[in-house]
Amino acid sequence: MSKRFIHSINYMRGLCMLGVIAIHVGSVAIVNPSPNLGLVAILEILSRFSVPAFFFLSAFGMFYSQPLDQPFVYKDYLRRRLRTVFVPYLAWSLFYMVYVSVISHNFSVFQPYAFFRTLWYGLAMYHIYFLVILLWFYFLMPLWRPLLRFMDKAPWLSFTLLFFANMAFNFYSSYIWTVHSDNPLIQDAFNFRLNYIVLHYLFIFMFGAFTAEHFGSVTDWLKKHGVLVNVFQAATTLGMLAAYYGVMHYLGYDPLSAVFTIHQLSPIGMAYTLSTMLFLLYWWECRPVPQWVHKVFSLLGDYSYPIYLVHPVFLSACTGLAAHLHIYLRAVHIIAIYVIVTACAAAYSWVVVEHKLPKWLSICVKGK
Repeated sequence: MSKRFIHSINYMRGLCMLGVIAIHVGSVAIVNPSPNLGLVAILEILSRFSVPAFFFLSAFGMFYSQPLDQPFVYKDYLRRRLRTVFVPYLAWSLFYMVYVSVISHNFSVFQPYAFFRTLWYGLAMYHIYFLVILLWFYFLMPLWRPLLRFMDKAPWLSFTLLFFANMAFNFYSSYIWTVHSDNPLIQDAFNFRLNYIVLHYLFIFMFGAFTAEHFGSVTDWLKKHGVLVNVFQAATTLGMLAAYYGVMHYLGYDPLSAVFTIHQLSPIGMAYTLSTMLFLLYWWECRPVPQWVHKVFSLLGDYSYPIYLVHPVFLSACTGLAAHLHIYLRAVHIIAIYVIVTACAAAYSWVVVEHKLPKWLSICVKGK
């Protein structure tokens, strides 16, 4: 018997996609010699839940469709996931490698080691590393299922321990761990550790798996603790903003350094991601949803994967045009770029989702 389609999860995909675009547009805003700190806070700080949230959503989808009480055939599972993720990853990586090479008039990325390095670590474009981490989560699926069974025996204790263990690991990896090696393979493995070491996102991934396995129980708990969920969200949001402004005011950080410090793997960033997942589930699953929210975020959720894959093309076009016209990118221009990139990426996604493509092209551009 097929399970019901969960609209709240699809809404979250759409919102997180908007957040990912915000982060990347924020990278344009932050290089401004005098950036608008409030706008940067929205684009680069308050959107930080978006990347780890996609691991939550991916795990939810995996375990909702393949629950622990059903047979699991790793070979069949992996074949489906490779078609959905690995083929588009290769296709879009090659596209971006050619795209960047043509624009820069530099084709050195196609030299053997550079080519391998780019594909192995997901360096073809700044956003595509996410698919590398996701593939590692897929490959290691035989570990996650028994781990969830074990954690299910005492979920409150096990997830609390995992949260703080993950926080400690991320703190060490983000702020303390250093490696200096003359061996380029070792140095690259360290420099790009965030692109493949799944431990950075293990808690949020496993929490997504747990939510899928016990969706009714989780939503029942949320319904009874709405005030706590809202207070938790307010506290972590204030915490993110306080940390962002605090490191600039008290430690003298510039905005770029502040953004690189107060990210999704920081202690407050992890708490903010967790609170946001609970907050969104509460408001979009446990409360009435306005019709316009349903329409807008259902559409964005349906189109989220193609939007994710293509949006850097439109962002590059916007910033390139602005540079050509010598436009000084003020806050109003940054907001306009965000709207244009989102609209163009959504229009592209409408074309590839709603129109029939040759099978091979469909798999390459949208994974199905």
